Amino acid sequence: MTGFKQDSHRSHEMEINLTAFQGPFDLLLHLIKKMEIDIYDIPVAEITDQYLEFIHQSSAIDLDQISDYLVMAATLIEIKSRLLIPIEDKSLDMELEEDPRKTLVDHLLLYQQFQEVADDLDRRQSNRALTFSRASSDLTAYQLSVPLEEGELELGDLQEAMLRLLQRQLDQQVPAKEIKYDQVSVSDKINAIRKKFRQLVQGQSLSLRDLMDKETRPEIIACFLAILELVRKQELIFEQKSQYGPIHIRG
Repeated sequence: MTGFKQDSHRSHEMEINLTAFQGPFDLLLHLIKKMEIDIYDIPVAEITDQYLEFIHQSSAIDLDQISDYLVMAATLIEIKSRLLIPIEDKSLDMELEEDPRKTLVDHLLLYQQFQEVADDLDRRQSNRALTFSRASSDLTAYQLSVPLEEGELELGDLQEAMLRLLQRQLDQQVPAKEIKYDQVSVSDKINAIRKKFRQLVQGQSLSLRDLMDKETRPEIIACFLAILELVRKQELIFEQKSQYGPIHIRG
């Protein structure tokens, strides 16, 4: 463990304005690093003497400026005196069992963490000042979503239409304690849809709402799956004249 040099160079080191520090904890950490001591095992007597001498030799004369440092000095003196009290009474020993330096060390460690974060942010800000950003480029040629032409539609359009139909059916449904549904067959729905389209005039189309508007929730799901199967078999096609417009089905 080393302290301040005892020669004339020491006086020069002590002549530091307190404005160079951000507060008493900053000064105390400076002394701890200067003396190369363990922050968890602070020699309070020595650090208190160094701290008081530092304040005495500083050029600060503003009481508002030095008041916080004096509070820390008083704290150090109190801890020093508690450590010097001879313990004779066992009951007093129990009261003083906790190391009186603990609170000070906890505050120092917390301050040190904040200081390290602040230093890191300063470095990041300095590095950011050396970085130059280019203007945004036109990336339309690489866009993943291609605008729809008239009559085209995407999977998301089908999904939204399906959700709207389900929500409309749910809103219209009368609450009941128990609702029993008959099993709905997708193959039965396929046959029913084929029958509907055979009854249409050539070129006529139906909307999703026409096919599902009065259906129950399971029937809507079965009907939608049946339509997708017929589209896959190229028996039906989807049409949408405008983006977000109604979806029609043509045979």
